[in-house]
Amino acid sequence: MSSRRKADLGKVLGTRQASIVEYLWAHGPQSVSELHRGLSEREDLAYTTVFTELTRMLKKGLVAKGNDGGSHLDVRYRAAVTREDVVARIVAQTLGGLISAHGPAAVHGFVDAVANDGAALAELRRLLHDRSRKRR
Repeated sequence: MSSRRKADLGKVLGTRQASIVEYLWAHGPQSVSELHRGLSEREDLAYTTVFTELTRMLKKGLVAKGNDGGSHLDVRYRAAVTREDVVARIVAQTLGGLISAHGPAAVHGFVDAVANDGAALAELRRLLHDRSRKRR
């Protein structure tokens, strides 16, 4: 994973939550202690900080937890979203706010941003077509 993509995710989720979700994406479901141990290899991090961040992320729907063994020690957390889900959610919130505040000017700005990127423009057309078909 490039450091720029990690930094961009950190701007959105915060550095701790970005580190946690990146670790879960890379390593799969983890207990709090496994996650703490893995993250502590890269940064000085308290166990309670990891637990607190997981609790916050659970409320946001970024992670999910399961308990296969029955004991609280068997609780494992997994990423509940993909990178694409996170980005799509953030873009939708940002654009929604801009459109609410600035109306057509925000829509024009978005179109201008994708107009010179053939792949982005093709994807926009495909998505608009799919959404309009679903509304019928």
